[in-house]
Parts: sequence; C-alpha cells; structure tokens
Amino acid sequence: MRDSRIPTSFTSQTELPLVGRVADLGALRMALDDAVEGRGQTIFLTGESGVGKTRLVQTLAREALQREMMIAVGAAYAVEAGLPYGMISDALVPPLRDMPPSSLAVLARGAERELGTILHGLTPPASHGELPSSGEADRKARLLWHFAQFLGRLCGKQPMLVILENAQWSDPSSMELVHFLARQLRTARCLIIVTYADDEQELPTHLRSAERSLVSRGEAVVRRLAGITRHDVADLLHRLFGLPEDGLLALAGRLHDRARGNPLFVDQLIRHLVESGRLWQDGARWVLADLDDVGLPETIRDALRARLAEVDLPSRRVAEAAAVIGTRTSLPLLQGVARHDATTFADAIDALCARRVLRELGEGAVPQYEFVHPLMQMTVLDSITAARRRALHLATAETMERSYGEAALAHASEIASHLVAGHALGGDARALRFVSAAGKDALDRHADTEALRLLSDALAIADRLSPDDRDDEIYRPLIEDLARAKQRCGDREGALALWQRALSLATTSGDHTARGRLLRQLGLALGFSGRPSEGLQYLDDAEQVARAAGRLDLVIRVRVATGILLQSLGRSDEAKAAVEAVLAEAEGTGDASLQARVHRALMQIYGFTGPADVARRHGRAALAFATSSGDRVLEWWAHWGMAVLEGLGGNSESVALHRHEADAIATELRSPMHQIWVAEIAVEHASGVGEWSEGLVRAERAIPLARAIAPATLLPRLLVWTGLILIERDEVARGQEFLQEAWQISRAEEVEASLRMGETPVAGEVHNVILAHTGMAALALSREEWSQALEYGQRGLAIADRFGYVVWAIHRLLPIILEAALWLQEFEVARDVCARFREQSLLMGHKLGLAWANAADALRTRLEDRRPESILPMLAAAEELEAIPFPFHGARLRRKAAQQMAVDGDLEGAGRELRRAHDVFVRLGAERELRGTRSEMRTLGVRLPPRKTTDGAHSLTGRELDIARLVALRMTNKEIAANLDISARTVSTHLSNMFGKLDVDSRGALVDVLRALPGFTGASVDR
Repeated sequence: MRDSRIPTSFTSQTELPLVGRVADLGALRMALDDAVEGRGQTIFLTGESGVGKTRLVQTLAREALQREMMIAVGAAYAVEAGLPYGMISDALVPPLRDMPPSSLAVLARGAERELGTILHGLTPPASHGELPSSGEADRKARLLWHFAQFLGRLCGKQPMLVILENAQWSDPSSMELVHFLARQLRTARCLIIVTYADDEQELPTHLRSAERSLVSRGEAVVRRLAGITRHDVADLLHRLFGLPEDGLLALAGRLHDRARGNPLFVDQLIRHLVESGRLWQDGARWVLADLDDVGLPETIRDALRARLAEVDLPSRRVAEAAAVIGTRTSLPLLQGVARHDATTFADAIDALCARRVLRELGEGAVPQYEFVHPLMQMTVLDSITAARRRALHLATAETMERSYGEAALAHASEIASHLVAGHALGGDARALRFVSAAGKDALDRHADTEALRLLSDALAIADRLSPDDRDDEIYRPLIEDLARAKQRCGDREGALALWQRALSLATTSGDHTARGRLLRQLGLALGFSGRPSEGLQYLDDAEQVARAAGRLDLVIRVRVATGILLQSLGRSDEAKAAVEAVLAEAEGTGDASLQARVHRALMQIYGFTGPADVARRHGRAALAFATSSGDRVLEWWAHWGMAVLEGLGGNSESVALHRHEADAIATELRSPMHQIWVAEIAVEHASGVGEWSEGLVRAERAIPLARAIAPATLLPRLLVWTGLILIERDEVARGQEFLQEAWQISRAEEVEASLRMGETPVAGEVHNVILAHTGMAALALSREEWSQALEYGQRGLAIADRFGYVVWAIHRLLPIILEAALWLQEFEVARDVCARFREQSLLMGHKLGLAWANAADALRTRLEDRRPESILPMLAAAEELEAIPFPFHGARLRRKAAQQMAVDGDLEGAGRELRRAHDVFVRLGAERELRGTRSEMRTLGVRLPPRKTTDGAHSLTGRELDIARLVALRMTNKEIAANLDISARTVSTHLSNMFGKLDVDSRGALVDVLRALPGFTGASVDR
C-alpha cells in the first residue's frame, strides 16, 4: 500500500529541475544556433554514467523542437553491439517513417538501396535493379557517400539535431559512419551529438579512434560533463522542497558525498528519501527526519537493486527478459521470451513501469518497452546467472525465429546475436544458418569488423558439425567470405590461409572452375601482400587449370593479373608479352568486356614504359570495347586511363576530354570512389597547367573523402599535388604538412628499406612512394636546400627506374634533379639528365618531356659553357612550355633567361622577360616566384607593375567571376553557395584567392576594382 506521507505533488514520474548545467547548456545552444545557420558541428558529450548527458540532450531537443528542427534520437545497446549501423538506424528510422514515400524518394535520388542497407526497416523498392559492379572499396564508399548526401539534402529542407546516445556500446560501422558524416556535413544545417559514458573504463577502439581523428583535425569537439556541486544539490533541494537553510545544507552535503556529484545518483537518493518516508509533506511544507545517513547503500547499483527487489518474481523475470533482448522491444517479443500468460505479463509490465524500471513507448497495436536508464538494464543483467542469461538469449532467438516465420533469415543479424550470446555454437546447423547469413549481411554492408566476428563464429560452428551434417554449398562460400573479411580488416596472412583452405576444398570436390578462380585470387592476394613472385606461381597454376577446364574467360583474366604482377616486379617486357599473348584469344571470344580488360591492362603497362603511341592505341581500343559492352564501370576505367596517359604526356586538351567523360560516368554510377580517382587527375593537372584556384577547390572536396575511403591509395597522391600548389603559392608551412603526411602514409622509408634488402614492396605503393619523393624534393627546392632536393629526387628516380615507370621520371623528377644539380654546379649530373630527358621523351612521344629537354639543354649550356647564344633556346623552350600549357614553368624559365640577359648587359630584354613572368605569377598566385621577380625588377630599375594583372577580369577563373558578380549583388557567402550549388567554405576559398590576385582586402574593394573593368557586371548568374 502507498505510504500516505508521499506527496501527490512529488511522484515517481516527477522530473527534477536541471541544475549545474548553465555553461554546458549554453555551449550546446550556441552549437544549435550555428547548425541552423548552416555551420554543422559534431560534439562528443562524455562523462560517467548518470552524470546527466541524456537529461542535457533531452533539454536541448525540446528547444530544437521549438525552433522547428527535425529531431533524430537513437542509442546503442550493450547486447546489440554487433548490429551494423544500429545506432544510426535507431535514430533516423522513426522520423523518416513519418515522411511521405515520395519525399524520401526525391531526397534519396536513386540511392534507396544504399539507404536501406544502413537504415534497417527502410527497405528499398523491389523494382530497383542491381547497381553496376564495382570493387569492394567502391561499394563501401557508395554507402557512406550517398548516406551523407541524403542527410545533407534532408537538412537542407529542415535543420536537424541528431542525438546518438551510449556510443560506448556502438558498433564499429556506426562510428565509421559518424566519422564520415562529421567530415562531410560541416556546411549542412545539422548538429550531431554523440554521448558516451567513460566510467574510467577502456572504451572501444572504434569510438576512441573516431573521436581522436575528428578532434585532431578540428572537425569535432569533446565536452566532458563533470558532476554537480554541493551548491547545485542544495539548489535542487530548495527548488523541490523549500527546506529551511540549516537542514538544506546538511542534507545536500550528505547526498553529494554519497552520490559523488552524480546527478542520477542524487535523483535516486532523493526519490528514496521520499518513498521511504524520511522526507514527507506536512500540509504546505516539507519535513525532513533526523538523519545520520541518507539510507542507501554505497553505489547506485545498490539503489537500483533495491528498487528491483520491490517487484515480485514474475515482474523480475520480465525485466530479465527485457535486459537480454537489449533494446526497445515489442510486447509480443517480450511476452514470448518471458513466457507468462497474458494477465501475469500485464501485471508485471504495470509494476515495472510504476517502479520506473521500464517505460512504455508509442501508441497503437504494438506497444514498445525500454529501460528508463541503461544503468538499470546493466543492473538487471548483472543480477542474472550465466545459465539463465544463456537460456534467455536462446529463448529470444527462438521467439524471433518463430515470429518472423519465413522472413526470419532477413533478420539473421538480430537472431544470430542472441544465438552467439546463448553459446549456441556447439555444432547446431540452425545456428550456422543464421550466424553465417548475419556475417554475409555484415560483409555486404561493409561492416567488416562485425562480419569478421560473425563469420569466424559461423566457421567455428561449421567445423564442429560432422561432414554428413555440413552443407558444402554453405561451407566453402563461408570460408571465402571470411577470407574477404580478414583481407578487408588487414589480416592478409589470415586471408591467405583461408583462400588456401577454400582451394583445398575445391580441389577435393573436383570443381576445376572454382579451383582456377581461387588460384587466381591467391595469386593476386600474394602479389598485393608484397609477395608477387609467389603470386606469379599461383597464377601459372590458375592458367593451367582454367585451360584444362575450358574456361577461356578465366584464362584471360589470369593473364591480365599476371601482367599486373610482372610490372610490379619491374619486368615490364614480360608483362607486355603475358597480356599480348591472350589478346588474340580475347578477340576470338567476341566478348567486348574481356577485350576491354586486356587492352586496358596493355594501356597501363605501355603508358608508364612507352612507347606512348602503343599505349594510346590500346587505350582507344579499350574505350571502344568498353563502350560496346555496355559496362559503364569498364568504360569509366578506359576514360580514366586515357586521361592519365594524356596527362603524363602533357596533352591538355585530351586530358580535359577524357576527364570530363570519366566525371560524367562516375556521377551516373553514383560512385564516390570513382569521383575521387577523377579528382586526383584534376588536381594533378591543375598543379601543372596553372589552374591552381580550381585545383585547390577540387582538393578541398576530395581530400576529406579520400581520408575516409581511400587513405592508402589516393590520399597520398592528392596530398602531393595539393602540396606542390601550396608551395608555389608561398603557403609553405601548409604545403609541408601535406607533403610530410603523404610521405608517412606512403610508407616511403619502409619501401626503400625493403628495396635495399632485395624485397619487392606492394605494387600499389610504388607510385605513391615515387610521388612522395617528388613532393619532398620539391619542398627542399623551395627552401633552397639544393643537396637535399637532389638526394630526394635521385632516390625517387631510382625507384621509378627499378619498376620501369619512365613517365614519372620525365614528368616530375628529372626537372627537379636538373635544377638542383645546376644550383650545385653538378654539371656532370646535369648532362646525364639532359641526355636522358631527350632519349626517353622521344621514346614516349612525350610532348612535355621534349619541351623540358630543350629547356634543360639551354640551361645547362648557358650555366656550364657560358654561351650567350643559349638565351634564344631558353626563350623558345619557355614558349613550348607555355603552349602545352605549363605556364608556371614557362614563366620560371623566362625569369632565369632574364637573369642571364642582365648578366650579358641586355637590361631591356631582361626587363621585358621579367614583366612577362610577373604577369603569369600574379595570375597564378605564385607568391614565392612573384616576390623574387619584383626584387629583380627593382634591382634593374624596372618600374614595378601593380601586384595584380593589368587585364583585370582575365586573371580570374570563370567560377571566380560568377562569385564576384554575386558579391556585387551584396549576397552573403551562404547565399552565393546556394545560388551556385557549392559550399560556403568553397566560396570563402575563392574570395581569398581573388583578394590575393587583385590586391584587395575586402568585398567592397573587390567590387570597386572589378566594376572599373570593361565587361564586368553584377547581373545575376545563370545557374
């Protein structure tokens, strides 16, 4: 019976006032303001369990609701830590279900399948076909990219607050997605708050890594909630009960000491005082009994156990079932696991809700239940014996399987988590069915850590089954899936062992096609694990098996793989021969896709070794066959390869053509991975042809994405190209950061060491290592550290020579080596470079290389032989470079020619060439060269032109002129971004570039300068 002294004005449902959180709430409110204005943020809110994280974000959510923001609140649960993207799905599915399907379709823009992969329960329409085939990394990138794009568009319609609680129990996939969203939504109207309890325990690696990565780059902040003070507790008691000052301070001190400032503990202690009758209401006032102690055990868990002890056994059994199920659970599922009749179950639910153990959510036919606080759930779990916990997990799995019926396999992840927790791993074919399906589902979702765990459990079950009970149609695919999971998670040796095991099974069963396929897989895996020689042996066996099985298509694929590994060993001639040998066979099949693959491999091999006309011929054939095959992924690869080939040869128009086509296909495929590959070409090309502003804008978009989905492959290249632009713009410190990061990521030191020991590094790393050396050599050159520049350049050249990558030598390394050698007066080195430039450029048909060769000969002749007649060849070479166009390098050569003309006494000619160089440096924003040029002009007595181009608007790119016109219309950065469909940060970058080019320091001054130019208008820009 209820104690009559417990006041009706203070019940178990009374919410205590929020105290001691003025600063924390103020900071979150400002973040909310920023989000509404389009300055997205991510905040990690942490503190011990019960410190008030949930209460604080609930208060913020109410305020966000008043601002008409969309609220998405989700949580992770301890017993569901293996469900991929569980925390994200828990938050976003409820608000999205309330949206009309037509609105969701508009926002998804064809990516319903990817959204359904992450948001459990939002199944895409069955009418959507399969997406084009692509690699594993691209499929993972597709999930992350399209989800971020969808969320960005959703926030564009309505600002959004996303609250993700209890991240200490999150699955790795959810935190990976949070990391990606935090980087992509910084200009979206979105505030993401991730809460977790640290409790001085070791946090999951995926949570800690995500937090550290984002915070280190300034893309998230951590706010730790401390406990409340004695004064805060006294304030709380005063506001609740109006106790006299003497009793108030004494009680506040006791509560604070016992609770150690934990608000949840304080809450529970106060409720216990009221419910136990030691604090009661007498008329209009509250009376406190004489207390030596507040009456609760040492910890809050004891208080929660005391609450549980007050319910009867049937109610406790329902609480135990709810704790094991682990998340919000439906009434039928909870009743099925508890195994009570309807009346007993209803009484138990009433008692648990009344005692604030559980709460009922939602209305309608299927009520949902969850624990009032996660600590209560953990307290219940701790009180259950191991035997009962296992039994409840198995009962949960059985109830789910029974209730889902024929659709049970679609819920394999949920069911498998309970089977694993119930230790149903002793050889049960039923358990194998669900655990293996859950692992395959996680692998398909690119939830690789979960996939590895589940597939390992599934294989353990399968291995315990007798051969008669084991389904070989499940067994071998299970082994292959686990090998893929291990390979993705970096366990190359473990993956190799499993591929070997699958190969043994295929051999035993006499499945020759599978055997050939697995031998090819092993060969590639060994090759990309740094063991290409071993890989070639497996590929030889794979070819023999494929030919014996009559699988010519597999033979051709094996030969393409063989060519790739041979080139990685520096055996380019053998690589060409290996692939060319199956060219006729591929043509004989009439299979356009096979022919496209063979020609593409040959384009790649010849593209780096020459002759260039052969590479182009194969490239054109690859493109034609890819187009006729209808395989857009193959067509993309052909255009991309041609863009690389033409870029390395200095053929700018062809680069632009193929890059545009590759960009369009990547957009059509909705493939962020392909888009990054195109961006890498675009930034590299921009660094050479002088489109630096556009290159930096493209890099700004591509680098964060590459960090998330291609950190070991594309990221180093993007960092090098961007770093080179920054150095020439005299942003040396920032450029150095990019180049040093590229050096570390590419593992340049490690690769060099392995080469010295006669080992072969992973093929994919070699290009990055060469480019990392190029970047460090260029950095040393900018610092006038000639010896170091020469050393880095020659080390990079040695690696390029080792693998036959002639193009990297011509394109980037030899110009740096030449300049360093000339500064050091190492003329013998310079002569060797000049000879090599011409010989290899002729071999490759390298237009840019031939221009460099002419420049090298003229420079070396002038500086070593001191011949005055070398000036004209220098200027002719400058014109060649400018025509490619490589304007920056052409202008640098003009500056060097001017220096020599001044030595010869031709001051007029020197001044003329310095002015021409000056205009180019201003237009490009090449501050380092510009300062030196102006200094030399002063020395010669040449009148200094303004630090802006004399042709005004000609110095600005088309995008910059569009932005300038909108600035003239007094639009804000945010309005300009919306008008041009770019980010506000990109607008800011463009404005900064324009300020430098036109030597102004404000938007008003920018408009004044531009309005004085003919043809400039502030009229609206067509979108």
